[in-house]
Amino acid sequence: MTTKSNLHTHSLYCDGRNTIDEMIQAAIRAGFESLGFSGHCHTGFSFDDCQITDIDGYFNELDAEKRKYAGVITIFKGLELESRVEGLGRPVIDGRCDYTIGSDHLFWTKEGPYSVDYTPEEWNNGLKATGSIEKLLECYYEELCSFAEEVPFDIIGHVDLYTKFNEGGKLFDESLPKYKDLALHYIDRLARTGKIFEINTGAIGKGYRDTPYPSPFILRRLLELNAPIILSSDSHSTSTINCYFDQAEQMLKEIGFTEQMRLTENGFVSVPL
Repeated sequence: MTTKSNLHTHSLYCDGRNTIDEMIQAAIRAGFESLGFSGHCHTGFSFDDCQITDIDGYFNELDAEKRKYAGVITIFKGLELESRVEGLGRPVIDGRCDYTIGSDHLFWTKEGPYSVDYTPEEWNNGLKATGSIEKLLECYYEELCSFAEEVPFDIIGHVDLYTKFNEGGKLFDESLPKYKDLALHYIDRLARTGKIFEINTGAIGKGYRDTPYPSPFILRRLLELNAPIILSSDSHSTSTINCYFDQAEQMLKEIGFTEQMRLTENGFVSVPL
């Protein structure tokens, strides 16, 4: 990898562990040419302990840091959107953003939301509410697909996040054809939106997985569909800003990818891996 960039970065404004400036300094030390901040959007839900509450402060500080580091590293302003916002339904994209990531950390039932990445116990609560793995996956993907179809965000975040706690098949055997076929049905639907798919190394840095999201069989389908991809670390601390990037790039090359997307001052462009 000759140049590095990451668009999935969190700070103390949401659930990150470091300041914006500390994250930028870590990216500079790691040789990054650009860094985008994607704080969790304000959802208004009382149970959401990751959301940004000082959105003006967030964007004002990013503007200041962008000026401070001009000529050293390019800073991009973004948000990680959730599929629903209290009182509004779908989120509205803030005009101050250079880009946005759309992620589902939750899926919704008639009884309310269930998280797929908070704890294994909460994951199992969602399983009990839906009644089966198939229904859980359907609820998750229907939420994500409708979100992607209705909101013009740029990047689909960690598309199979529901596998976070499933390393080694602890929760279900995701290699079974019925689960793979179900996932691929929705991957095909998501690909038709034209959005960029994120290759996310975040769970490796946190010790939950040995490989990035999404799973290899999904990556192979994305290659067949010629879907655009982008590599990110979903970093919540300075220690993971560069997590598994070189290994993930090598894995993508072995699967057959030759390009990824890169955000520039003139928008997204395709660059060689």
